[in-house]
Amino acid sequence: MAFRFKLGEPFDEGCRRIAVEQIERAQILLQGKGDQAIAVHETRKSLKRLRALLRLIRPAMGEQAFKAENGQLRDVGLSLSGARDRHVLLETVNKLDALARFGRKGLAESLRQAIVAANGQGAPLTMKQAHARLADAKRRLSRLHVAGSGFDVVGPGLERSYRRARRAFTAAYRDQTDEAFHEWRKGAQAHWRQMALLSRAWPDYLGARALEARNLSQLLGDDHDLAMLVAFVHSEAAASLRGEQAALIERAARQRQAELRDTAKPRGERLFAASPRRLRRSIGIYWDAAVALKEHELDKEGAGAKVAPAQPTRRVRRQSAPRQRPPAAAKV
Repeated sequence: MAFRFKLGEPFDEGCRRIAVEQIERAQILLQGKGDQAIAVHETRKSLKRLRALLRLIRPAMGEQAFKAENGQLRDVGLSLSGARDRHVLLETVNKLDALARFGRKGLAESLRQAIVAANGQGAPLTMKQAHARLADAKRRLSRLHVAGSGFDVVGPGLERSYRRARRAFTAAYRDQTDEAFHEWRKGAQAHWRQMALLSRAWPDYLGARALEARNLSQLLGDDHDLAMLVAFVHSEAAASLRGEQAALIERAARQRQAELRDTAKPRGERLFAASPRRLRRSIGIYWDAAVALKEHELDKEGAGAKVAPAQPTRRVRRQSAPRQRPPAAAKV
């Protein structure tokens, strides 16, 4: 169930196959009896993969169909977010406590208690509803119509998504707001997953791009979690915290965000160095070349199977030349 297009597989067939695989994966997770927070987290990852796929084929599937399907998947993810937010906030407190050492002041425990009191677990009915909506999405996406042929199915969407992420990168460091960095995070995540989808074009190069985008999105994910924590300590749900406690938490969170953003910037400069048009053209060439190489390998395998195995050669014993006597010495 690799999240990859196959070489030689028409992109429209690949889109339908991958969409169904990701939805079925999410449905299995939602029906499982394991840890609910983990199930929700993994389900939302499948939904993000699906939305990255839809962005890749957005021009080919049409704007109306894209908005409808993307909106449905986004709403399912949001309906599950409550069960995940509590877990994320608690993890963020633990990470920040390890750096700022809130435990000495009893602040970390006070913050954890406020989070637990304010965020309940998601209701089982929500999980069932999400499963049902995914079943509807599976029926629709299994019949998804995608226009075009060859790399033209995904090329325009790749360029559009990459341009969006590149512009979000610029806006994040220009505006320096949590919202701007969150937009960049979403763009980096989409690029990561789109590089994974196309990685068979050139596994070493596109695999490296996917890994770099993944690492970047994780840095920006930590940044977003800290932004959520800051918003929480200033909300009514955290009214039990004193003003000076909230200020101390925010100061530590902002300091950590600055460190993360300093680390993320050179990664972004490297990942988004190429122009959108150049990246699209290059990956299109890589894909067509990889398909041609695959076909060449299959042709060679087919030709080899038709050739009869060579018969073993018999060794022929060499016969030595007859020994000749040296000529007799001439008489004087």
